[in-house]
Order: sequence, then structure tokens, then C-alpha cells
Amino acid sequence: VELVDDVEDGVVVLDELVELVDEVEDGVVVLEELVVELVDEVEEGVVVLEELVDEVEDGVVVLEELVDDVEDGVVVLEELVELVDDVEDGVVVLDELVEDVEDGLVELVDDVE
Repeated sequence: VELVDDVEDGVVVLDELVELVDEVEDGVVVLEELVVELVDEVEEGVVVLEELVDEVEDGVVVLEELVDDVEDGVVVLEELVELVDDVEDGVVVLDELVEDVEDGLVELVDDVE
């Protein structure tokens, strides 16, 4: 009788162990599903980050082009400043020529008189 009781107790323990194994297996399945979902989310995040990097790289290219355009504009402005300086120098020369002509006319008038 004691042996039967011990065997019955052992069967109960084995049943509990089987239930525990089932629960562990269920937990493993859940963990595997979570890992798969997590990997999927990480992969999606990597794709988003790659797209963001591409957009940032495109933005850098646009900024580089803008900088080039600004540099070109600065060169044009410098050339315009030089041109204005040349025109101002030309005006000074013309003023001097006009003064010389006026002086010559005064001398001619004096000579004629």
C-alpha cells in the first residue's frame, strides 16, 4: 500500500513536471515570437534609418550646391565691384579731360581776345 501511495505520489509529481514542461515550452514559443517580432521591428528601424541617412546625404548635396552658388555669386559681386571701380576711375579721367578741355577753351578765348 505504501508503495502504491509512493507510486501515485510519483505520478502526481510527474504530471506536475509534464505541466511545467508544457508551460516552459509555451513560454519558449512566446519568447521566439517576441524575438521574431523584435527582429522585424529592428529591421524596419534600420530601413527607416537608412532612408533618413539617404535624405541627409541628399540634403548635404543640396547644401553643397547652394554653397557653390553662393561662392559663384560672391565672385560675380567681386567682379562687379571691380567694374564699378573701373567706371569710377574712368569718370575721374573724363572729369580731368573735361577740365583740360575747359582750360584749353579759356586759353583759346583769351588768345582770340
